[in-house]
Amino acid sequence: MSLLAVGLVLFLAIHLIPSAPQLRTALVARLGEKPYRGVFSVVVLLSLVAVVWGFSRAPLEAVYAPPSWGHQASMVLVPVALVFFAAANMPTHIRAVARHPMLLGLLLWALAHLIANGEARSVVLFGGFALFAVVETISAVARGKSPPPKPTPRIAMDLVAVVSGLVAAGLLAVFHGALFGVPVL
Repeated sequence: MSLLAVGLVLFLAIHLIPSAPQLRTALVARLGEKPYRGVFSVVVLLSLVAVVWGFSRAPLEAVYAPPSWGHQASMVLVPVALVFFAAANMPTHIRAVARHPMLLGLLLWALAHLIANGEARSVVLFGGFALFAVVETISAVARGKSPPPKPTPRIAMDLVAVVSGLVAAGLLAVFHGALFGVPVL
């Protein structure tokens, strides 16, 4: 469990650097833009390896019993979260209304897993991501940050985001067992 916790803390901490403009600016000034991005990428990759490996090795200790409807609710929330992920990088009305669709998608994804799973490793992993999404959203709002301007939202891009999110959700549902060791279907 400690490898999972260390990997998660490292992954979330490195992603908080862009939220601290002075720290990011100082790091870029010291390292240079490309080396900063390289170090950032390596730390993210290593932390993800630690998270995945730590999660797979963590014991299945029950913390709470998920509600009987938790699995069904997660089957709805995850596709919605993936639509938000897709919409975050396209000129969509979804992005214009949600303002921070990536963080909203991350929060929904994490909550979906928290209501479907009650073991300690899931609470650490998905609770950590849920907390991160909330803290980052509050930070972005407090800084007055909104997504960078994109071309005018187009309904066609909303359709692409919805279809992309649903296709990704379908693929994840089918391959979840092979990828993560826990079948969804």
